[in-house]
Amino acid sequence: LPLGGWLTLWAGPRPIFLILAGCCLVGVWMARGLPAVGHDLHSTPGRRFKWPDSVAVWSFIEGVALDGLFIFGLSIQAQKLLGGDAVLIAGGLMALRYVSEMLLSPLGGRAAQRFGATSMLLLFSFLSALALTAFGSYWVIVGAAAVLVLRALQLPLVTTLVAERNPGSMRVSALASNAVWRDIGAGLGPLLAGLLLPIASASWVFGLAGAAIAVSAVFCWRAKKSNG
Repeated sequence: LPLGGWLTLWAGPRPIFLILAGCCLVGVWMARGLPAVGHDLHSTPGRRFKWPDSVAVWSFIEGVALDGLFIFGLSIQAQKLLGGDAVLIAGGLMALRYVSEMLLSPLGGRAAQRFGATSMLLLFSFLSALALTAFGSYWVIVGAAAVLVLRALQLPLVTTLVAERNPGSMRVSALASNAVWRDIGAGLGPLLAGLLLPIASASWVFGLAGAAIAVSAVFCWRAKKSNG
């Protein structure tokens, strides 16, 4: 990612997209080796489509706020506040995202095993709300780094909660449904960023996004209490 930022500054964005297009064409050619027959899911009981539960709602909001709104707003905030070094800094922060996922996600899993996945999700969600507020309030580098680290810690918590609340044969479909809701949120986030950031204060946009994550985590915690 920092290399991509440097290439963008040196050659412009068009060669980057040409390289990406070439990689996609290679992927199309390699996709010929995939199975031609779909998986048999008719034995799975229950309806194929269900309204999202509290964990799926949290995943949707997390997708909107962290995977969509934050990622899109990172480049805007960096360009607005950091000027010419914005591309390299944004690339470095995005590289931190994947490094933190590799190094810190196991720590999130250990914390969930020791203190409970729901409690850790509640704690990390409130910390993410504070980090998003800091990110929108001119603390771009510190806030963005904190958001990326907390996102990595949260990754194993969601799958653990879904697996705990959907035992047996429903577990696979529940995990897939949860991922779909997160991806829907991640697709909606950039649209909201394009609509809101030009007309609203970044501190309000990211502050409200963080508050939504915290509130949805409270509902996950309350659902756990009522079921337990």
